Amino acid sequence: MNADKGTSLFWFFVSIVVSVAAFRLGLGKLSAPGSGFVPFGAAVLLGLLSVVCFLQAVTREGTAAKAESLFRGTLWYRVVFACLALFAYAQVIPFLGYNITTFLLMTFLFWITGRQKVWRVAVYSFGTTVITYYVFSKSLNLQFPVGPFGF
Repeated sequence: MNADKGTSLFWFFVSIVVSVAAFRLGLGKLSAPGSGFVPFGAAVLLGLLSVVCFLQAVTREGTAAKAESLFRGTLWYRVVFACLALFAYAQVIPFLGYNITTFLLMTFLFWITGRQKVWRVAVYSFGTTVITYYVFSKSLNLQFPVGPFGF
């Protein structure tokens, strides 16, 4: 049994356990979901994806796929910098506010993912900040920390 088959079977059984536990919590109705509605949906999705992964592993079994290292070619400094940036984001957001801090974080993340033009990084960062602000703050009525400039 190859690794894909084993891991997909593992996640399939995890999805069964979670879906049973979520069902016991109560699914509710679509108009009034219960506390187990979202975990049940996530478990069903996990189960479906694990079945797809298992079927792909079975169909690939005939072809002799050369096993490669999972982490070969990983740029570890980018992973470390991204984790440090997320930690700094959580520390700075109460002082600078959501908009400024999110713009700075997204600028940094877009910048370290690859060589892009400065204007493209700025536009993507600004767009991401504006879209997430309006989706979460205006549409879902969530409150974000306000920065020193009132936004």
